[in-house]
Parts: sequence; C-alpha cells; structure tokens
Amino acid sequence: MATKLYALSEENVSHVKDILAPDIIESPVLDNMAVFNKLRIKVIEDIEYAQTQIIFRRKGGEARRYKEGSTLKSTLGFMDESKLVMNQIWSRYYENLQNFREKQPFSILGSNGTYNAPVTEFILRQIGKQFAGDNLSNLFFGNIELGEDEPLSLYNGYWTIINNLINQGKISSKEGNLVACDPINEGPETQDGEYFDAFVEWVEGWHPLLRNAQEVIVYMSPKQKRLITHSYMRKFTGLQTTSAGGEGFSFVGMENIKIVTDGIIGKGNRMIATLPENLQFGLDRASDWNSVMMSHDPNDLNVLIFQVQSTVGARILDIAPSKFCVSDGTIEQIEQLNGDYQKNTLTVTSNNEEWGKVTLSPQKDVYTKDETVKLTPAAESGYKFKAWSDGATISPRDIVYNGYPTYLQAIFEPEDEE
Repeated sequence: MATKLYALSEENVSHVKDILAPDIIESPVLDNMAVFNKLRIKVIEDIEYAQTQIIFRRKGGEARRYKEGSTLKSTLGFMDESKLVMNQIWSRYYENLQNFREKQPFSILGSNGTYNAPVTEFILRQIGKQFAGDNLSNLFFGNIELGEDEPLSLYNGYWTIINNLINQGKISSKEGNLVACDPINEGPETQDGEYFDAFVEWVEGWHPLLRNAQEVIVYMSPKQKRLITHSYMRKFTGLQTTSAGGEGFSFVGMENIKIVTDGIIGKGNRMIATLPENLQFGLDRASDWNSVMMSHDPNDLNVLIFQVQSTVGARILDIAPSKFCVSDGTIEQIEQLNGDYQKNTLTVTSNNEEWGKVTLSPQKDVYTKDETVKLTPAAESGYKFKAWSDGATISPRDIVYNGYPTYLQAIFEPEDEE
C-alpha cells in the first residue's frame, strides 16, 4: 500500500523557513568552518563595531638623542587602516511547493513554534548549504566589479584584493611584499630539484621577520604543491616523506613553513605567504539587511523563490612585508565552483526511488557546457510522473547544460492520488 504524503501549505513552509533563517543566513560560516580552519583563515562575526583595524606601518625617520643632541637613525611609523569591507549580498534559489510533503500532517507542536517536518527542513537546509557554497567560491576569486548577475560577484576575494593592492602600489617588489619566483610549470625538470630550489629561492626573498616567524602559512594550488613536493623527493633521493601537520605539511629544515592547498585557491603557480589568521572572513550577524524571503515565480505559483540575504566580506589584515608576501605568476579558478560547490555535475533524482526513476542520455559524471541531455522519467506500476522540481511537466525532457552545478528532481505520485 502506498504511503500517503501530506502537502504543506505555503504558510507552513514559511513558518519553518522563519525558524531556520538564522542558520541559513550564517551558513557561509557554519557550513564552511572546516575549510576556514584548514586554511587558517580567521572568521569574524558581529563585526559592525570593528570593520576597520588600525595597523602600524614602519618607515625610516630620525629621533633626537636626549643628551648629546645629535641625530640618530630610528624606525618611526605611521598609522594605516585595514578595512573589512562588508557587502550586502543576496542569492536566489527555486523550489517547487509540491516537494514539501511529509508523512504526517504539518502541525506546530508547542508555544515556542517547534514543528516536525523533516523533509521540509532538509530542503531548506540544502538551500543554506548552496548559499554557503556560493560564498566559498568567492573566497579567492570573488570580484564585485563583475556585476550582480555573475556568481563570482558577491564580494572581493583574496586574489582580487591582492590585484587591487598591486594596482595601488601597496604590494610591489619595492615594498618588499611581492617577490618573484622562477616559473614552476608542468613538465620535466632540467635537473632534479629544480622546482623545489625555485621555491626555496622565493622563500629566501621574503622579509627576514616573515621567513623566521614561528609559523608561516603558504597558500598554493594543488598542482603547485605536487610539483614542488615531487621535485623535493627527487632532489633528496631516498627521502620520500615530508613533515606532516594537521593544517598542512612542511619540508625538513623549514618546519615553520606550513603549506596548505585547496581547490578554491585555484590553479597556477602564484603563491601567498603570510602569518596564520592574517587572511580574514567576516559575517555581520546583526545587519538589518540579513533575511530569508520567500515569494512566487510570477509564471507558476507552485514555484517558490527563496532569496537569502547576508552581510559578508574578506580582507588581508596586514600586508607589511614582515607579515605578508605574494609571488608573481598566474592563478585562475579551477572551474566554476558555485552552487553546491561541486564539479560540473548534473544531478537528477527521484522523490521516491520505489515510485519511479530517471534515466539520462548520455549518462556521465561530468557534462560539458552547452551539452544537451535527455531526461526520461519512468514510473513504477501504480505510480505516475507528475512534474519536475522546477515546475516543468514535459516528459521526456531535453535540457542544455549551463556549465554550473544543476539539480533536478522528478516528482512521482500514486496514480489514484488527487
């Protein structure tokens, strides 16, 4: 006998949405904390009172000797601001009202507004995870100048911040916080250890206070790490391991330098060296802008539009050469990593595998942008295909893959259900 499912009203969904809204708004921090910890990025919340931090910059100057009255070279300085620019961001997500179905009629269980709606809560928390993925994809490559219709325009990421500071002359070889590195590229070395030696030469070009700091974090692409590590192993025949740590790894003799890598850093040979927590990410939980709003698609009242609004930003706290250095070279995003922060995948599911399944043609793990894919829902005996999660009812259905992570669900129901 088929399990009866109870459809939630728009008011019911809105009730659950309002309760989960704080978690959804804070998902850029809550769901990404493991990445922030891995990359030693400091997370700041409730920062409406601390969006600007004063940094003391050193420069040459003169001071008077108290007794003799002669001049003495001294290190004076000046105050500089390091602003954490907060951006009011928003993203929209679409979900069909018919997907919000529970095994029990929806009810509010107590005076505090509690409820029992596991399917509805799961769908809404997935929206939070997608919002978190959108934010994470901007962490290094976000650029607000791309325009609000672009997925990488929520806020300026670290590479954009660095490029802007280079254009302003605040990061340069003259300032000492930009040091050239011999190219480390895919291909055979001219001699064993060539790429590792290039890395060591780059390290030796850092400011001594940075190079000898108790701990230095070096950000690089996964391929850059692999090339340097393999070069290191070839140079020191028989020495096949590195010194491993919880947040990264280091080479023997340079244990204070921790190399961390992640796909969000990009691909290429550009690197960042800095102190732990000098890269920062902020979320202002107290902003009046923050909200999760729900409305209808004007062309289909069954399609709900969820607009998530939050206030976030990133900064590099101190770019003084004693605390920060970047190499020359190139870096670019590995791929478009927005949405649920997956590879270029097309995910198609059924609301109940016992009621029906969907076949894809061609069937593959990764699809190419602008590739046409045929989706064919097939209902089991006693059930029928009703619609897709985006409201479309055509079956079979051809879609043109847009290059972004895409999720569709086929909705099946018992044939005798009204």
